[in-house]
Amino acid sequence: MVTERSRNAKLMRWALGLSLGVNLLVLGLVAGAAYRTDGPHGGGKGTMRNYGTPYIIALPDDRRRAIFKDMRQNDRDRSVSRDARRAQYAEALTALRSDPFDRSRLVAILETQRTATLDVQQAVQDAWLAEIAAMDTAARAAYADRLQEVLERGPKPKRDKDKRSAED
Repeated sequence: MVTERSRNAKLMRWALGLSLGVNLLVLGLVAGAAYRTDGPHGGGKGTMRNYGTPYIIALPDDRRRAIFKDMRQNDRDRSVSRDARRAQYAEALTALRSDPFDRSRLVAILETQRTATLDVQQAVQDAWLAEIAAMDTAARAAYADRLQEVLERGPKPKRDKDKRSAED
C-alpha cells in the first residue's frame, strides 16, 4: 500500500510539473505579449519564453490595444476558453490516476494543450505581421528604432511592494 501511495505521489508531482509548465508557456505567450499590467514598457524581458514580447511592446499603444481587442473577438481566440483549459487539466488528472496508466491518452491531452498554445501564438503572430505589412517604409523604420530601444533597454528592476507603498 505504501508503494502505491508513493507511486501516486510521484505521478502527481509529474502532473503538477507538467501543468505548471504548460500554464507558464501559455501565460508567457499571451500575458507577456499583452504587457498591459505595467504599462506599455513594463514587465520582464529577456527570458526565452518571451521571444515575441519585444515585437509587440514596440508597437504604438493604440495599435497594440487594437490587435489584442481583435484577438479577443477572433474565433481562434475563443477556442481556448478558461473552461476548456480546466476540462483539459481535469482530463489529464483522470489519465494520471488511471490504472493501468495509459501513456498515449496523456500524450493526446498534452498534444491538445500544445496545439491550443501554438494556435494563440500563431494568431498573435499573424496579427503582428498584418500590422507590419500595413506600414509604409518610414513607419517600419520608426518601428524598427523603437524595437531596438526595447531590446537594448532590458528588463526593468523589480520594485519592492512595501517600499512602493511607503512612498505613495
